[in-house]
Amino acid sequence: MPVYRDSWTYNDDTFIQYLIETLKGQLKALHTLGARQLMVFGLGPMGCIPLQRVLSASGNCQDRTNKLALSFNKAAAKLIDDLGIQLANSSFRFGDAYDVVNDVISNPNKYGFENSDSPCCSFGRIRPALTCLPASSLCKDRSKYVFWDEYHPTDSANQLIANELINKFGFLRLNQSSSSPAPSPSPLN
Repeated sequence: MPVYRDSWTYNDDTFIQYLIETLKGQLKALHTLGARQLMVFGLGPMGCIPLQRVLSASGNCQDRTNKLALSFNKAAAKLIDDLGIQLANSSFRFGDAYDVVNDVISNPNKYGFENSDSPCCSFGRIRPALTCLPASSLCKDRSKYVFWDEYHPTDSANQLIANELINKFGFLRLNQSSSSPAPSPSPLN
């Protein structure tokens, strides 16, 4: 966003490199603290969040922002694969959530939503409001909206997306059993 000083510091590629280096440092720190099994989820179509739509002349998703999200996801997936090999006893996986979130946004009715392009919580006709404030107006039924505010999905959308990802990646639910071996102990045990 042009209102942030950093928007003049980075171009698209250097911004992604900066984010990946930051993520790498955080993941190595987690490994040092004992994390051995980890799944990192990628970005969804960030160009389709309400803030990006309201900033476009057409109200549609911003293609450039979505391409940045896809580029980040590609770089993050490679990083996660590389760290999974480099770090002892680790099982790091990348969860590509882009297609799931994109389908919810593109086909809201398929999932029981009525609105996927504007937030449930807004500051009247003033947009972007950036966040939900005490003086904000709320929609009548937040379960029918994909987005709570200009950035964040509603609880209903988050739950649906989480369930879709559980199915997509074959995660076991807490009440299911698994025949897989126990995770490696952390060095702190």
